[in-house]
Amino acid sequence: MTALLVARSDRVDRLVRPYAVDVDDGINKDDRQYDIIKLWNFFWEKRDIFDEQYEEAFKAKGVKLPGGPGVPKADWWIAQLPELWKQINNKGPGDFKPSPYLPVRWARWQVQQFDESPLLGYLHRPVHVPLTDEQGKPLKRAAQVEALRKGWGQAVAALPEDAKPTRVFYDTSQDREWVIPLTQALHENDEGIELDDKHQGYDIGRRLGNTGVSSALVQIGLAIQAGYEDDRTSATVNLTPDGYAGIVMVSPPDAASKHANTEHRGKNPFMAHVPGWKDPQ
Repeated sequence: MTALLVARSDRVDRLVRPYAVDVDDGINKDDRQYDIIKLWNFFWEKRDIFDEQYEEAFKAKGVKLPGGPGVPKADWWIAQLPELWKQINNKGPGDFKPSPYLPVRWARWQVQQFDESPLLGYLHRPVHVPLTDEQGKPLKRAAQVEALRKGWGQAVAALPEDAKPTRVFYDTSQDREWVIPLTQALHENDEGIELDDKHQGYDIGRRLGNTGVSSALVQIGLAIQAGYEDDRTSATVNLTPDGYAGIVMVSPPDAASKHANTEHRGKNPFMAHVPGWKDPQ
């Protein structure tokens, strides 16, 4: 299992850092005097309730051995939070206002962990390209090509001049013919990318297999690692079930950021916590 921390550091500086509290990093679930522990215990309790309700609902539909997802749905979880906010004391510097996305103040050691996390790359604002009409019917091939070409232009235009994409990650698992309008849309693009070039076009559906709902994140993960290694920008183009193509550009960190990463994660941050891994000297 792999986790990817996606954050805007400016928002951490504005919404988290000024309100952080001094809490020992050795605390556990029994240290209920701390708001962060109240949050953790509250989450585990509500998660079990959600899983139980989820499983009962599927049993009622005839499923014999349903399994809960292990994570509550976002809207369900948000609806539970007022109960938590009645329990916390919210003591600390500044006027922190709990929200669904920051239910309690962070501890200073959490902020430190964030600061020590390696900067692996930048995700640029997605461009969503509609491939269906107002009635939800697929656009004609020519209209899809034009929509993709326009969306590609918008995504590229938002990049710095020295960060133009040199490869594309995409997935034809849902629709093998999906590559046709995408190829036509990128034909003679200013970046010179050719999807049939094995070093420029990466169909993860063919190279890795069907990754299901994880496809978009797999593409982004591969783009991040590739960019970190060769300092080049990648594009990811993900076909969604609701008739959109999502274009996300992924650019690498600068040399100074990569050098700073070595202090806490070594020369290869992707392997830093792998058991038995020794960083090259």
